[in-house]
Amino acid sequence: MKKLILTSVVLLMAMMAQAQTKIAPKLQNGFKAVYISESSLSAMGKECKMTDESEYVVSNVTDKGAVITVTTKDIKINGDENDITTQLLLLSQQMFTGVSVQLITNADGQVTGVKNLDEVKNKAMEYAGKMIDKLLAQSPEVAQAMPKETLMKQLTSKMTEEAMVAQFSKSGVLALNGKTVTNGATENYEGDEGMKMKRMYFVVGKNIITNSTLDMQKDDLKNLIIKQVEEQAPEQAEMIKQNIDLVMGQMKFEMSEKSTYQLQDNGWVKSVKNEVNQNMMGQVMKATETITLK
Repeated sequence: MKKLILTSVVLLMAMMAQAQTKIAPKLQNGFKAVYISESSLSAMGKECKMTDESEYVVSNVTDKGAVITVTTKDIKINGDENDITTQLLLLSQQMFTGVSVQLITNADGQVTGVKNLDEVKNKAMEYAGKMIDKLLAQSPEVAQAMPKETLMKQLTSKMTEEAMVAQFSKSGVLALNGKTVTNGATENYEGDEGMKMKRMYFVVGKNIITNSTLDMQKDDLKNLIIKQVEEQAPEQAEMIKQNIDLVMGQMKFEMSEKSTYQLQDNGWVKSVKNEVNQNMMGQVMKATETITLK
């Protein structure tokens, strides 16, 4: 009996090791899918919940690829609208509301570019400018700490084609497209704000599970923090440089992400569940997101 159990375990492990899936959703002109996203962010003792609806439409299909137009139609945020964190989150999300982003993909649906980049950038930045003016008028203390030029610079950095391709490729409905996923496979990637992460894949039927952890030494984190301060608040850069070793020696730097993708027979995502836990310099943050096909 013991020998049979051991043999079964070895066989199961061998089968799991060989599990391999190529993610390549069917691209057909006129195909449309609508997804509902529900997310929650808990940080600094406050919680903010958000719901949005996004439409994905396929067009311009050729042997080489297609165009997938993504339009976020509605965003609702449940949180303290007078809270600065909530307002900044609202700004970063709502600046794309109603803007149709025409993503260029290869034959496997992997995002490679943005066809209407200038249009997207102009509409998003016009909206962002108005919202920032309103935010700073209501919160003079924010204007002193982060003037309009600094906030606009941060948002502009996310408006390059490279940044937008990365945004759709790191997580969400299109993130796995073009990948051949094998049990136990790992890859390195850059997360939000330049964080270096290591991801491991697991294949369970039509489910793809990914686990990611922070993959940075303290010197890497120190250099990243200094770089961001130099870009966003250069007048404080020298003070940060002089004290950063002392501060970092007393602080934790932990970050983990887990995602579960459920695929349909046509290769398109049926649902995605994301969970992020972060403990950076005493600031604990937890974020969850569930994306489901409508």
